[in-house]
Amino acid sequence: MTKEIVERMRRHFDAQTELRERVLDLSRKVIRASARAITAMHRGDSKTVKEMLTEAQAGLAELKNVTKSDPLWMESGAVYSAQQEYGEAMIVQELIARDRLLTPEKLKIPFQPYLNALADVAGELRRRALDLIRADDVAGAERMLKTMEDVHELLMSFDYPDAILPGMKRRQDMVRGVLEKTRGDLTTALRQQKLERALERAKKRSKR
Repeated sequence: MTKEIVERMRRHFDAQTELRERVLDLSRKVIRASARAITAMHRGDSKTVKEMLTEAQAGLAELKNVTKSDPLWMESGAVYSAQQEYGEAMIVQELIARDRLLTPEKLKIPFQPYLNALADVAGELRRRALDLIRADDVAGAERMLKTMEDVHELLMSFDYPDAILPGMKRRQDMVRGVLEKTRGDLTTALRQQKLERALERAKKRSKR
């Protein structure tokens, strides 16, 4: 009797080990594809963006499928990390392309990884704003700043302890810091733009 119980438990934990390895492998694939999609967005490579997001979506679908035998795995850190990275990539793409915020329901991911993804989005929007400033598109950078402010405001409305939303207060502070840095960079760019326009007007007047 004891031997039979031991064998049943061993089969259970062997299956759990195999499932864990599969979940971790798929999670890493989704995270890599999502990160590559974001990198491609910043360099304007729409083909790679589409390919990587499709790969990430397929990985998430497979994660859902392989965890059917033990749905608790869908609430594991590995799955949440994959959902978070995928959510970040999709949100960034939609905000940059159409200035529209995708919902958790549209992305088909739970609320917690969605909010974590939204916090990480701020860093990508800052990167986009700096690229626009370097391209002398200050108006575009201002739009990115406004979007960052909206994201920050949304995140600040979730005032819950770590037991409910782990790490949210730290993420809120991070987003606030990124927002303030970007606001400072944009202020400097606007001043530079005004100075250059004033000098250009002065040159034109001197030629008359």
